[in-house]
Amino acid sequence: MSFNSIGFLIFLPVTVIVNYILPHKARWVWLLAASYFFYMSWEPKMAALIFAVTLVAYLGGLAAGYFRDKKGSPKGAGASAAIACVLCLAALIFFKYFGFLMENVNRLIALGGGEALSIPDILLPVGISFFTFQAIGYVIDVARGKIAAEKHFGYFTLFVSFFPQLVAGPIERADALLPQLKTEHKLKKENIYNGLGLIIVGFFKKIAVADMLAGPVNAIFDDPEKAGSGLAALGAAMFAVQIFCDFSGYTDIAKGSAELLGIRLSKNFDKPYAAVSINDFWRRWHISLSGWFREYIYFPLGGSRRGEFRTCINLMVVFLVSGLWHGAAWHFVAWGVLHGLFCVIDRLTLKPRNRFWEKLKVKPDGAAILTVRRILTFLVVCFLWIFFRASNIAEAWNVIKVIFSFKAGSAEGIFTSVAAAVVAAASTAVLLLIDSGRVELSLPMSESALKNNKGVRKLISPAAIVIMTWTVIWAWLFLSSTSAGSAFIYFQF
Repeated sequence: MSFNSIGFLIFLPVTVIVNYILPHKARWVWLLAASYFFYMSWEPKMAALIFAVTLVAYLGGLAAGYFRDKKGSPKGAGASAAIACVLCLAALIFFKYFGFLMENVNRLIALGGGEALSIPDILLPVGISFFTFQAIGYVIDVARGKIAAEKHFGYFTLFVSFFPQLVAGPIERADALLPQLKTEHKLKKENIYNGLGLIIVGFFKKIAVADMLAGPVNAIFDDPEKAGSGLAALGAAMFAVQIFCDFSGYTDIAKGSAELLGIRLSKNFDKPYAAVSINDFWRRWHISLSGWFREYIYFPLGGSRRGEFRTCINLMVVFLVSGLWHGAAWHFVAWGVLHGLFCVIDRLTLKPRNRFWEKLKVKPDGAAILTVRRILTFLVVCFLWIFFRASNIAEAWNVIKVIFSFKAGSAEGIFTSVAAAVVAAASTAVLLLIDSGRVELSLPMSESALKNNKGVRKLISPAAIVIMTWTVIWAWLFLSSTSAGSAFIYFQF
């Protein structure tokens, strides 16, 4: 069941209404049942996988907590956590990477003239990378003594499978989400207002922008030679907008759905295309994943505490893993490694750059310099998105060659609908206003509600919600009539 489906528009209000009707003690049972129903709507048998990961993490957490608190044995806690993490990662590796590993083994066998091994067709469970990382993070936190082991299996199962963020994040920390799941939340106007506002914005991003841009982006990447240099470059920029609106749109709907239940999910985006460097970009893009890598890979490797060379190696390891996390293919590895290289370059050249600006008596944080840095960073990010969007390294290289060939092309078959192009362009302009902070989108609230809820944003005009809602409806109908709608991009991870 995807967020952009009729089924979800029925599922969500029913889940919210029944949740508030039930007594507090019974709500976790209802939300757990709803979450498993939501996940099983894709592939019922995969419920066994998420339950197995949950059980392993739960038992691993109990064992780690027992050794740390009762026995006073950090080593025992670490060993328990390590076993649980290995088992969880084994499931992730089998379902997501086994085919990729076998393909590369067959390439090596072919070089030696041997006969290729048969590769079984393994179904990739939706969201496996997200709920596996969330479970692993919990076990490690227990072993470190940061949180106590959760003894209530029901609440822990709900923590791993909570439907709004189950298949594409944000990746939540146990100390942030578990207490909220246990708290009795009363139906409040501000939660309904803010939740519906986020959901509308999310649908607007996904349907009116991302799905509208998907058609021309697909056409350009399918045949970059026909598109020519200019349109190929435009395709990379359009994909940058598409994937942002697709992924952040999902996050907005997830946060809004959780908000309706009185639960606040963590922030996952912070104006990523306003970044002034690649390092800054990763502080703004997919924040929950970046935080996970920093906490559970970068810091254990030594972070920046062991000299510049080791810091650069640690960064490269993190981004190599990040590339693999996004997909079992070499073009994702290349995407991650290239991001790592730019982060290393940015780090190594930071001090020389600052000294250069000091000699020129120019403030490095001045408006003009920051504007140039934002433009350059955006261009680099767009260039690297080519590797992410392409089906393989060869296709990515082909798009890059076309861009730098400076050859004219044809727009025939790319922009098939003028109306769709206009809607996508206008919607993108609206999002730029939102991203700049000049327009804040949520439903209107009373002054007293705003004073009591500092995190709630006020809408400058109710008309904006009406316009966005009708835009989403029109775009949805258009996409349905042309079969051009698409699943959220990050569902595949």
